[in-house]
Amino acid sequence: MQTQKIERNYWPHTIVGMIIACIVACGWTIKIALDNPVEMDTFYMEKYQKVDQTINEIIELQTKFDAAFNLTYSTEQFAIGQNSITLKLSDKSGKTINDASITMMLSRPETNKDNKQMKPSKVENGLYTFGPFDIQKPGRWQILSKIEMGDFKGYHKNEAYAVK
Repeated sequence: MQTQKIERNYWPHTIVGMIIACIVACGWTIKIALDNPVEMDTFYMEKYQKVDQTINEIIELQTKFDAAFNLTYSTEQFAIGQNSITLKLSDKSGKTINDASITMMLSRPETNKDNKQMKPSKVENGLYTFGPFDIQKPGRWQILSKIEMGDFKGYHKNEAYAVK
């Protein structure tokens, strides 16, 4: 007696498995997106809607500011713990500026949770000192500055690294 060989088709199981895998992948993507929300860019220290509406004016004011003033930062590296930053503002002829309104923000590039917004604690001979402030996380930090003085308005970003 001959045994009859039974052939099986696995393609229906494969199609159902692929559909289930797609549903699981979509759910996983949604969970990742909800756990890691998009952070707003803080370079202009304004809501992005306002920046979007006035970007041409911002660029014009920035160009005017860059043509009239020089700006330098005192640090490219932080230590874990207490720190301070000194910002030097002068016009193109080298005359120091002491009456500017400066707001500085320390920010991590990947999140806004650690943002620290500061005003100068001391202004002397064009040197604007911010701090002391505390840094607990090592890695890359952004120093964002918004400078306003009369008709001039400028935005600057500098990067610094915190090390142990």
